[in-house]
Amino acid sequence: MGRLPLLQATISETLRLRPPAPLALPHCCPLSPSSLGGLPVVAGTVLVPNLLAAQQDPDIWQHPEVFLPERFLAPGAPSRSLMPFGCGARSCPGEGLARAELFVFLGLILREFRLEPGPGGLPGLRGSPGTVLRCPPFRLRMVPCQPLGSP
Repeated sequence: MGRLPLLQATISETLRLRPPAPLALPHCCPLSPSSLGGLPVVAGTVLVPNLLAAQQDPDIWQHPEVFLPERFLAPGAPSRSLMPFGCGARSCPGEGLARAELFVFLGLILREFRLEPGPGGLPGLRGSPGTVLRCPPFRLRMVPCQPLGSP
């Protein structure tokens, strides 16, 4: 995986813009009042972290609405702010497997095919909200690459 940093960066940027689930698991405020980001939180309040909004925070991410995989190649990239699978005790235990599958699957596709937009062009980055974000339907051409040494 370390030998293909741009592929790894592309996966991270895709997960930043489209996390598997835009909302994390609910958290309950302890028995005493607290605060979050300077805002008071009443004891017993249930909080639902918005991962999608956090990963598009302009205070952390430059040009948060733009697909820029190279942001993860630069020194000092805000990688610790990338939380597509949640964080802490409630993070997804399958994150490592999911990332490995994404890397292998996408790497194999890109090795064998050149991806081209279909007749309708590329889809927009907006998705329809829900438990998961759905992108609008689109078509993609997968053109087989020439094997090495072929004319």
